[in-house]
Amino acid sequence: MDAGIADLNHAAEQLWLAAQPDWPTLSVEVLPEVGSTNAHALALGRDGARDPVVVTAWRQTAGRGRAGRQWDAQPGQALTLSLALPLALADVPGGGSALSLAVGLWTAQALDALRADASAPRLQLKWPNDLWIDDRKLAGILIEAIQGPALAPEQRWVVIGLGLNLADTPEALRSERTDAATGLGLPLTPGQAMAAVVPAWLAGLRCFEHEGFAPLRAAYDARDTLRGRPVALWRHMQGGAAGSAPPDAQGIAQGVDAQGALLVDDGLGALQPWSIGEVSVRPRSGA
Repeated sequence: MDAGIADLNHAAEQLWLAAQPDWPTLSVEVLPEVGSTNAHALALGRDGARDPVVVTAWRQTAGRGRAGRQWDAQPGQALTLSLALPLALADVPGGGSALSLAVGLWTAQALDALRADASAPRLQLKWPNDLWIDDRKLAGILIEAIQGPALAPEQRWVVIGLGLNLADTPEALRSERTDAATGLGLPLTPGQAMAAVVPAWLAGLRCFEHEGFAPLRAAYDARDTLRGRPVALWRHMQGGAAGSAPPDAQGIAQGVDAQGALLVDDGLGALQPWSIGEVSVRPRSGA
């Protein structure tokens, strides 16, 4: 663990120094162990935090994804990371609901840039919050927001969480999950992964606040793994996962709109928008 913590501490120091010109109040917390980096960051907001903070941990014991799903990660084999900051999401052009799509895109671009053949994008995006390689999950994003007591009325304390598989995916999970070492040929430490991802997030957030998702739409479309594929959709999670009940809709995914909603061809000549927070999407069997 000592070497792992040292790696994260070194990355945190370099990240903090590089961010000072544009983010002078940013802090970086490196924890030996935490239940959930997102939960820790949310607690900071409830306690009155108002300055942006990055939280990472060597060991995460109660990681979670969307709809309360458990997210397991072994120390050193994954990056567990959260960035928390005040954002006026309602003032974002087009709305802030596409933030998870934007974060996924920035993460994919940052990781692909580390590859020797960066000209050939490898990472794909699965709406609304997953990074995939060849239909296997590499990473998941979880965004949560609360009304922090120290913030202006229009602001929310927004926490952006990332779980990124780095190495040693268990054999039993390899049909559905992959890691950076296997899928990208990138043997990254958690510190190296953090050093690549967080600066991309910080740079992207500055633009997202003022321009929204629309300028990112074409780049997202180029990595959209669902586009043109049959999908099944559920409006509500069933026991934490979709698929245990008949889907509410089925159709062909046709990309996303300028607000980040998934567009689904219902076969009746109309594109139906499905918004983040209302639906779980999975390619149908045979897709």
